[in-house]
Amino acid sequence: MLALSFFCIYPSPLVYMKVDNSIAFFEKIKAMTEKAWEEIDPADEYGPRIPPGAKWNRGLTEEELKQFEQDMGFEFPLPLRNFYRTMNGLDKVDTWVDEHNVHHYFTPFYAYPRDLDRIYSMISWIYESTGVNSEIVKASGISRIFPVWQHRFIMIDNPGHPILSMHGSDIIFYGATLARNFIADHFDHRFGNDVRLKFPPIRGYSWKGWVVPFWYPGPRYRRRMLPRTTPYKGVLTKRFGKIKRKIIMDKLAMGRTKV
Repeated sequence: MLALSFFCIYPSPLVYMKVDNSIAFFEKIKAMTEKAWEEIDPADEYGPRIPPGAKWNRGLTEEELKQFEQDMGFEFPLPLRNFYRTMNGLDKVDTWVDEHNVHHYFTPFYAYPRDLDRIYSMISWIYESTGVNSEIVKASGISRIFPVWQHRFIMIDNPGHPILSMHGSDIIFYGATLARNFIADHFDHRFGNDVRLKFPPIRGYSWKGWVVPFWYPGPRYRRRMLPRTTPYKGVLTKRFGKIKRKIIMDKLAMGRTKV
């Protein structure tokens, strides 16, 4: 049972809000983020790359959502549908000019149809980096992917539709649900403590139990990169192991211990 509490921003009174993938949750998040973005300091280099006063575009209608799915070639899971039913990218983007006088723009969220080509490009980048394509994904039963913001991808076909952080071939598990991942990415200590968020438990899973076939084999495969450890005995390095074996052999030679 996973039970967490998270404190975040905004004006009193204190409000308890359930963190789930419902339209009601995303409606509240929409209002809260827009209010927070009114006070963004453009000079804060550690702040979000969101223009001050940015607003969410209106959510997609059912007809627009259906067309979006047709353009992508698959049906969206309910969390993603509810997300886009509520909000569809931002009305402002962060722009800058590089040393070659080329104008660029950035927005962490993808709007339809404005950013459709960016969505295609992000998916193609991950496929190419991992040696697959849409045909291989379909034939092998690999979950299709979709970028919900920046390089956070929702698993279209995996049960529960978790979120992975995917940057080329660098892939890690990032969140159990879209709603939880939104809180993790877009709410932090700067948002105060006026709203208390409640995280419903995810039954049948722990953070060690999340596995996404092909994309994320699980944390057990990452342990090979860590030092070998023994509980309460610290790190057992090769040098320490040799010293320990020598001590045991010396004691055996003197008859002071048993094998």
